Amino acid sequence: MTAQYFDFREPRLWLTSGSMGTMGFGLPAAIGAQFARRDKLVIDIDGDASIRMNLGELETVTTYDLPIKVVVLNNFGDGMVKQWQKLFFKGRLSGSDKSLHKKDFVKAAQADGYQFAVRLDRKADVPRVVKEFIEFKGPAFLEVIIDTEAGVYPMVGPGQAYDE
Repeated sequence: MTAQYFDFREPRLWLTSGSMGTMGFGLPAAIGAQFARRDKLVIDIDGDASIRMNLGELETVTTYDLPIKVVVLNNFGDGMVKQWQKLFFKGRLSGSDKSLHKKDFVKAAQADGYQFAVRLDRKADVPRVVKEFIEFKGPAFLEVIIDTEAGVYPMVGPGQAYDE
């Protein structure tokens, strides 16, 4: 989703695993980027399933007082995995529905020392909350509730290369 909608105005400002199944990449990459470029605003845009892979690293951010902004797009499941299963495996879902999990990401961020930890679930609040989030001095955490069926397109299918 970041590649589709974020407006990068300079080269070399986007770190990505390439959407090739490297869940949990975002937060550690953001930490490394912030240590390397203390002069830049670093934003980790992550999915709920991905952030679960290394949730403990939120404490690394606050321990070192890194001003990283963490955005978690929460669709209550492994959204891209589920999308693959629907598109390429006749809709057979396996391990991709996390609707029974009730992780409160905001409370987890607060427990790890985030003074700004907010859940955004109303479209009308987007401009105000995003402005507050970006302008907050220091680490900030924003959970954004998104459509459980939101798809990401185009998508690299099984056995395909990026140019396909």
